[in-house]
Amino acid sequence: MVARLRQFFDIRMGEGWPVLLSFLYIAWVLASFLLAKAIRSGLYLTEYGPYALVYVYAAVPAVLSLFVPAYNAIAARVGLRWIAVWTLVFFSLNVLAFWWAFTFRPFFLLTGLFYVWVNCFGVITTVQVWSFANQLLDTRQAKRLFGLIGSGASFGAIAGGLLARFLVRPIGGAINLMLVLAALILIAAVVVVVANMKIQRRGHSRAGRSRNRPLRETLREIAATPYLRHMAILVLLVSIVTQWTGLQLNVVVKDYFGDNANAITSFNGTFNFVLGSVSFLLQLFVASQALRRFGLAVTILALPISLGLGSALIVLIPGFLSVLVTNSFDQGLHYSVDRPTYELLYLPIPQGQRIHVKNAIDIVVTRIADALGAVVYGLVTKGFFFLPGLGLDLRGTAVLNVALVSVWVTIAWRLRKEYVRTIQDSIHRHRMDTERSSTSVVERSAMDALRSKLDAGDPADVRYALGLLEVQRSRTWHLPLRRLLEHPEADIRRRAMSLLSAAGDREIGAEAVTLLHDPDLGVRTEALLYLSREMGVDPLAQIEQLGDFEDFSIRAGMAAFLASPGRQQNTVAARAILESMVHSPSARERAEAARLIALVPDAFSDLLGTLIKDADATVALEAVRAARTVVRDDTIEPLLSALERPELTDEATGALARFGNAIIPEIETRLADERSDLEVRRELPSVLVRIGTVEAEQVLIDSLLHSDVTLRHRVITSLNKLRVIHPDVRLKTNTLELLLAAEIAGHYRSYQVLGPLRAQLPPTDPVVQAMQHSMNQELERIFRLMALLFPHAGLHDAYIGVQSSNSVVRSNALEFLDNILRPELRQVLVPVLDSSVTIDQRIALANRLVGAPLETPEQAVATLLASEDTWLRSCAVYAVGALQIKGLSDELDRLDDQNDPLLRDYVKKAKRRLAGEGEGAQPMEPPPAAMGMGVG
Repeated sequence: MVARLRQFFDIRMGEGWPVLLSFLYIAWVLASFLLAKAIRSGLYLTEYGPYALVYVYAAVPAVLSLFVPAYNAIAARVGLRWIAVWTLVFFSLNVLAFWWAFTFRPFFLLTGLFYVWVNCFGVITTVQVWSFANQLLDTRQAKRLFGLIGSGASFGAIAGGLLARFLVRPIGGAINLMLVLAALILIAAVVVVVANMKIQRRGHSRAGRSRNRPLRETLREIAATPYLRHMAILVLLVSIVTQWTGLQLNVVVKDYFGDNANAITSFNGTFNFVLGSVSFLLQLFVASQALRRFGLAVTILALPISLGLGSALIVLIPGFLSVLVTNSFDQGLHYSVDRPTYELLYLPIPQGQRIHVKNAIDIVVTRIADALGAVVYGLVTKGFFFLPGLGLDLRGTAVLNVALVSVWVTIAWRLRKEYVRTIQDSIHRHRMDTERSSTSVVERSAMDALRSKLDAGDPADVRYALGLLEVQRSRTWHLPLRRLLEHPEADIRRRAMSLLSAAGDREIGAEAVTLLHDPDLGVRTEALLYLSREMGVDPLAQIEQLGDFEDFSIRAGMAAFLASPGRQQNTVAARAILESMVHSPSARERAEAARLIALVPDAFSDLLGTLIKDADATVALEAVRAARTVVRDDTIEPLLSALERPELTDEATGALARFGNAIIPEIETRLADERSDLEVRRELPSVLVRIGTVEAEQVLIDSLLHSDVTLRHRVITSLNKLRVIHPDVRLKTNTLELLLAAEIAGHYRSYQVLGPLRAQLPPTDPVVQAMQHSMNQELERIFRLMALLFPHAGLHDAYIGVQSSNSVVRSNALEFLDNILRPELRQVLVPVLDSSVTIDQRIALANRLVGAPLETPEQAVATLLASEDTWLRSCAVYAVGALQIKGLSDELDRLDDQNDPLLRDYVKKAKRRLAGEGEGAQPMEPPPAAMGMGVG
């Protein structure tokens, strides 16, 4: 018990006041309500009898229908932060008025009015206290802390029971207990005043005022929303079943104690005290643990199943003890397990909508249920007003309760599924909104910026924009580029003409003819190339007429002219010109040759292989682009080699994908060949994604267990993308589960490595940052593997959600994972995602799960040296040198023969520092972060 009680004090900074004040608030409210219940039952049963209770239950909705609109209007005026205070003060004054009336001016209906007032008080204050807690905590905090907060209800039940049990006679009877009741309600008001001064609430409640939303609008929304509709039905059933259970208790208590009001009050106090104590223990040892471990799937069914068993017991053995046991289930589980679970159901509802929905369901629907239950109970027992009853006894009403409980269980199970779906919808909306807004903002901002720079008066801005457009080829920019053909700066005219020519814009023929007369040689050259390639103009005729052009343009123009269909076509001469251009020392001429081959591919495509391997990046890029048009087997090998050149990777991937299934056997062979170039192999999954066939997906499935971390990450990522296209392809579940277990174990091992490093190095140290980056990639692989195992579970939304800076979205994503993951997976994954779990706690969990804890930085660095990740190994080598860890010099010797030249270079630097040769020199520079970007 001590350990559980310490949770009150071990909660994180910022949660202490909300938890403590919520606990005290609910404690005083429940103490007041249960004391009021004990008083009202003793007075009412002795005056009217148990079967007359149906009339007061039926009257409560009528009273609330007058109270709620006035309450909403006042709340809209004074604000949600203070409405609870004034409501409690109002109720305290009501109690004093009732005490005066009972003492000095009693009348026949006074006891009935007091009973109705107690029910209304219980409804309003209970809704207020849980709304207070709902506004303070997000889903994860609520799931962790609602059990502790809810234990305030049990504490209040104990206090209320003790007061009723031991003060009823010394204070002069049940009526004088009303003075104690008024004092308790005032104490609750003081707690709320302190809370308003100490803590800030979430969402619209911070603003202080609430919009007075029409009740009909909220009720229509509840009826139209499946999740809210199920909640309303559940509340209806819960209210009727618990009401009938309470009415059954009143029947047997009246039979047992007769007309002794003080004895009935004392019994109710004792009963509340005992059940409050049991409930308090349940909350300390069961409720919070059950919510965290099993979630709603179990706790939402605890009360209905218990009441179903109790009602079945009444059917078998009707009498005082069986009714007492059933009510014990109700009182023991209602506030300890069921109420915190029920309050969790409201948390996925948007904050601005939540308060109105909660008031409508908890006040209006509950009271409608009370009225309906009272009328039906009267009709099946002694009658209701002038309508005769069926005369059912305890056994008969218990049978009806069993039937209602069975419906309750069905609705509760469906509601649990709706709860998960609602949370998923909320995090899915967040992901879509985030992606849509970020993409549209970035694209719109980029387009606006480029357009403004293209139209800028400053030539430097225009040149900058042209540099960006030379990387991307798009028709979006043709119109602004055409305007630049008249720009006063010659290089800008030339580059605009080159871009339009490369994009095949056939609407600038007239402008190109004009530019043949441009005073700048480069502009005339670009115009001649365009007219020769796109318009079929004889370049020699233009040269004779207009004079000087650059040499490469004359040859390129002649080759294009001679290769074009028509009477002038001479492919032999065109090939001779192109071959000389391919082997020319001029990079510009070789690039023009590549562009020409793309335009007239049939006869000259065999020349592309040489150009793809060209050392000049511009030439190679033009050749790779040409290969996307010319699909020839003899370009496969050069294109595969081009994958390891970052500036060519994207275009080469697209060119290889054009081969379709024909190239898949070659890709499969290379992926499996450990001797093949690793950089090339890492790009092959992207080629398979672009091919996008079932055969391509099958190769990825067979490649899941590669040892290289980056390659494995890209295989998993590529599989995720192809799952959308081919969801029916069978995956090797055992392989995925094995890989998932390995990734999770590796992630926990990373926490073990991080522990000693954090103790020795600052957070900005490159090794610590490398570890954190690597761990982020591990988490991404874990989620991607789970998405392959559970393709319809919405794990992409959850992954985006747990990374959100919005605490509400993040907590909803964690709650979603809590409800969809298998228990064994949930127990190891959620702790590394939940921000309430500290890094030290995760390290302790890793030590239990993985074993072999790491205690020193030397052990941590040694573990990194054995990593499969080249970047992490390089960072570890850097750490050996920077931290002077001489005990790992033998490990450095083993890395001397690594294929990675950068890693070998760091090994040499680290050895020199360990030998003392680096003293006095500049410190070692950490490995560049770009090395670690391959796993992104």
